[in-house]
Amino acid sequence: MTRSTTARRKAPNAKTASEARSTRDLLLDATGALMSEGNTTNVSFADISQRSGINSALIRYHFGSKQGLLEALIERDAGASYEGLDRLVGLAIPPEEKMRKHVYGIMRLYHQFPYLNRLLIELQSQSETEIARHISETYTRRAVNAQKAILEEGFASGAFRKVDPMIFHFALVGACDAIFHSRSALDHVFGVRQIDETLRDRFAEQVSEIVLAGLKPKAA
Repeated sequence: MTRSTTARRKAPNAKTASEARSTRDLLLDATGALMSEGNTTNVSFADISQRSGINSALIRYHFGSKQGLLEALIERDAGASYEGLDRLVGLAIPPEEKMRKHVYGIMRLYHQFPYLNRLLIELQSQSETEIARHISETYTRRAVNAQKAILEEGFASGAFRKVDPMIFHFALVGACDAIFHSRSALDHVFGVRQIDETLRDRFAEQVSEIVLAGLKPKAA
């Protein structure tokens, strides 16, 4: 058998694998778009199927369950950002600058994927499942550990006062997510219908200033 014959026989399998990856990506794209547009994490298989143009049975084929789909969406959307957070901790820059970069990083992530924090909370609330434990360890604990390292570095250098890393984590994440979670109030109260990059960066700067001011050592 010649190499060209072998290649021709393998071609259909290669095409099938490529199509499978494409279908998976289309389902994730549709799920994320529906969540962003609807300002919700509650989307049905029927909604995803209609948006993607793909039979809903293929959702179970590719992801096993809705939880599996949502876990894959988090991994696609947030995986690289959390790797960047690990690198940030090791940078040779002052802890104040690390914290500022961290806040901006959260804002960029939530701006691109405004449903992300709510989705993390939703999956972690199912505390008895393997997915909940995986999400908690892979994302939340990872973020907490990075924040704790920056806080400890700042305290050791005299730049920060001592704060509880648990309380700090929830305060910071809540502050960063608020504007993306409250789009109706943003529209009805302030007349802002879209969060563009300019508003995102203004918000990030304001939150950064509040966070850093709150971390400054108290006067004796």
